[in-house]
Amino acid sequence: MMKKYFGLTLFLVLAIIFLSGCASDLVTPGTENDSTSPTQTDGVTAGKGTLKIYLTDAPGDYSEINIKISKIEGHIAVDGEEGEEEGEEGEGSWIILKEWDEGLLVDLIKLEDVSILLASLELEPNKYTQLRLYLKVGEEEDAWIVIEGSEGSEGSEKPTSTEPLEIPSVYQTGIKLNHPFEIIAGMITKLTIDFDAKKSVIKTGNGKYKLKPVISMVVETYSEEELPESSGSVSGTVSYDGGDLGFIGIGGASVILSSGEYIFNNTTSTSEEPGSEGTFSLDNVPEGNYILNVYADGFNEYSESIEVAADKDTEVNVILLFEETGAISGSVLDLESGLPINEANVTVSLYSNIYTFESSIITDEDGLFSFDQLPVGTYTLNVSAEGYLDSEEYEIVVTAGEITYIDVPLSKIPESLPE
Repeated sequence: MMKKYFGLTLFLVLAIIFLSGCASDLVTPGTENDSTSPTQTDGVTAGKGTLKIYLTDAPGDYSEINIKISKIEGHIAVDGEEGEEEGEEGEGSWIILKEWDEGLLVDLIKLEDVSILLASLELEPNKYTQLRLYLKVGEEEDAWIVIEGSEGSEGSEKPTSTEPLEIPSVYQTGIKLNHPFEIIAGMITKLTIDFDAKKSVIKTGNGKYKLKPVISMVVETYSEEELPESSGSVSGTVSYDGGDLGFIGIGGASVILSSGEYIFNNTTSTSEEPGSEGTFSLDNVPEGNYILNVYADGFNEYSESIEVAADKDTEVNVILLFEETGAISGSVLDLESGLPINEANVTVSLYSNIYTFESSIITDEDGLFSFDQLPVGTYTLNVSAEGYLDSEEYEIVVTAGEITYIDVPLSKIPESLPE
């Protein structure tokens, strides 16, 4: 599976949380379907605020620092309760603000000097005493760092290495961010959470790396009129050419929209219903110029410059090309005479975990046919022609950069079949 995600440096700032009534849900990076949070879908409900959570970072020394965020919770205060001392929660209640079942993979290095919107939620006005950030732990693939190789003395080189990042069990109950804030109807509350990665990633005496979060948080409040910029949205489809089957949506493709200030990410829809896969939507995108990148297993990467206008949806329909292709060529011949058969119908079909593809072609006057730019895989080939019995079904493996040749003999239909 592709791993083109977001990233870190030695100082990271997690989150801008807006609380207002002006924006629809932006699930970034992730999909609407993998969260159980109170997501806003269309407009603003009177008397509520909108919660937006951003993640950002500053320069650092690692090539990659990868973590998986599993959940963000907020602690609602009871009447008269203010911010609690560290380790205390008061008598209020915890609510889930955002949750990712599989964990949200973030490469913090790629967030250098930009912000990524994690969620946009409608919330009732309330006072909060703190936030709690959960990281997915338990497996080596849940958190790791990449250390850039270096040139040593006398021309020796230290290769680039990937090391697991240990998350102590104490943080499995969540990283507490003890700072009170308030959601006010019609207002925007911005929480900037500073995650000092330089101090948070520690190399232990045995050469292992451990995460010990060092975090602070700043609170700011705005009115809707004081918003620094207007926003629009980007939506569309990601598909590929399935030959005679038409364009087929690609579910699970990674869609990344980035500028000098922001990164937005989503995953295209997946469904067992034909024709409903491959859609995506990125909402609450500040107006400006962006680069749209799309990644999917088995396909070439796609990149396009787009402009996002305020209060408008920019539609982008992406057609991905196959990453590896081959070809099938051959001829159709009369079994008895060996002469070519023109206008024979040749059909190839591929049904794999990645591709669904069908294509048909008519042989030329020399009985020849050729299928180019076929996605790699194992095909079935069938041939039919007027006055001839249908061919047997052939199994043909198409490999990258190769042409597979086949001659298909056909037998004439007998003038009278024996009873």
